[in-house]
Amino acid sequence: MENGINTEIVSLVALIIAFTSTIINYLVLRSQRDPEVVVYALPDARRPTIINLIIENVGKGRARDIRFESSRPIPERAFGFDNAPVPGPMKDGPLVRGIPAFAPGEKRTITWGQFGGLRKGLGEDVLDITATYKGYPAMRFTPKSHKTTSRIDIKSFEGTDASDHNWDKKAAEQLEQIAKALSELTDVVATFKQTHEDEQNTHV
Repeated sequence: MENGINTEIVSLVALIIAFTSTIINYLVLRSQRDPEVVVYALPDARRPTIINLIIENVGKGRARDIRFESSRPIPERAFGFDNAPVPGPMKDGPLVRGIPAFAPGEKRTITWGQFGGLRKGLGEDVLDITATYKGYPAMRFTPKSHKTTSRIDIKSFEGTDASDHNWDKKAAEQLEQIAKALSELTDVVATFKQTHEDEQNTHV
């Protein structure tokens, strides 16, 4: 009798372990297939002082029917520094119209503005942008709804490095200056040579 009870307990424990393992494997597999759409601000490495707004699918699955809602109007074309005008609300683009489909790793980059203009548009408040979208995980015949909220704090850009890191542009400008200097030097040498020849002809 006691052996029978022990056998039943062992069987029950084995069943629980197998069930738990199946659930964990499913969750791991789903996490590798689920999309995750996020929105964040990032300085533009090729354009000093410009801050871009990036929409990216950082998940492993394709997202569809993406729609966005924000905690307050999103400013657009917010350019300027200390005396920047107050920018108007965003009226078009993917954050307004949505995105029909978004592959894993795909991005949309919006030229958002400069720190002064964005600070005028957002003030001291943070900006929450919520993305709602659908994914198609493994072992499901119907789409799964997802929601991701991204928090953007423009104040964190205050005092950060806004120097020009566009090295291709800098190299091109340096080469242009070198070419100009060589051209001027060539003209000087040619003028000196012509003057010397004229003097020799005059003495002859």
